Formats: sequence, structure tokens, C-alpha cells
Amino acid sequence: MYLISDQQIDFILDDLEAGGIGTESLRYDLLDHICVIIEQNLEEGEDFEQFYRSAVRTFYREQLREIEQETALLLTLKNRLVLSRNRFFFLLFTLIGGPFIAYTVTGMISPSPTAGWNIPFHVWAPSFVYSIFPILILLVLYLTPDRLDPVIPWKSKVVIGFRPFIQVVSFP
Repeated sequence: MYLISDQQIDFILDDLEAGGIGTESLRYDLLDHICVIIEQNLEEGEDFEQFYRSAVRTFYREQLREIEQETALLLTLKNRLVLSRNRFFFLLFTLIGGPFIAYTVTGMISPSPTAGWNIPFHVWAPSFVYSIFPILILLVLYLTPDRLDPVIPWKSKVVIGFRPFIQVVSFP
């Protein structure tokens, strides 16, 4: 079992702060986790800094500051609905297109003489237009690639709450 020195603890704390971890309590929690990993897995004679760098890389995707951003997000999003981008658009597709599709389906299976394909054009045309146009707009918003700066970026979450009602939270 490896024993970490005070200088190494100071090195870890300084590196966490330089990496973008500004919240003191989070920095000490990460220090605790990192020290446990190092003490359990580092063998005597191995390079401390190299092992530390490889252990810390497992905590984030691209940058260390992601940990603080996600922690702040989780602390501020109590009692709110957090949806992925795909689930948010599925919810919108269902809310906008669902009633029109249900109206059309019930009209087709209704036993009345004007049911099914015999429904007059003045019923079919508005139903078709009012259901297709909003869905096409949502489809364009959904399929906009990241390089064209979409309204809701691909790696983002949508938060539904009270103030603001809908908030887009992007992750780098």
C-alpha cells in the first residue's frame, strides 16, 4: 500500500484548482477519491505523477472543469424535469402531432357513412396541413447539424421547470 505525502496532497489540490475546480468542498471530495485510488493501486517505485494523471483522466471526458459544471447543474436542477435532446423532441412531436393523428385515425375507424376515406376534403386538408407543418418545423430543428449552430445543440439537455420554463443546458 502506497502512502501519499503532504507535498503530493498539495500537488493534487493545486492541480485540481488549476484544472478548473473552484468549489472548495468539491475539490476536497475529489482529493479524497483520488488519494484512495492512488493508495490502493500505486505500487512502490512507480511514478506518482504519471499514475495521478492517468487516474484523474478517468473522471472526465475532455476537461476537468466538466466535473464542477455537472455538479453545479445537478445542485441547481432540484425538482425539475431534465430531458435529453432526443426525448425533448419526441415529447414535442407527440404533443403537436398526436392530436391530429388521433383525430385522423378515429375518423377512419368511425362507423358513420362519412368515415374513413370518405371524409370530406374540408376535414382532411386542414388536418393534414395543421399536423404536417409543425412537425416539419420540428424535424428541421431536430436535424440541424452542430456545425450550423442549432437552437438546441446535440450534446445538450433541456430543463423544464418554473423559472425559466424551458432552459437549454449545453455540455462542451
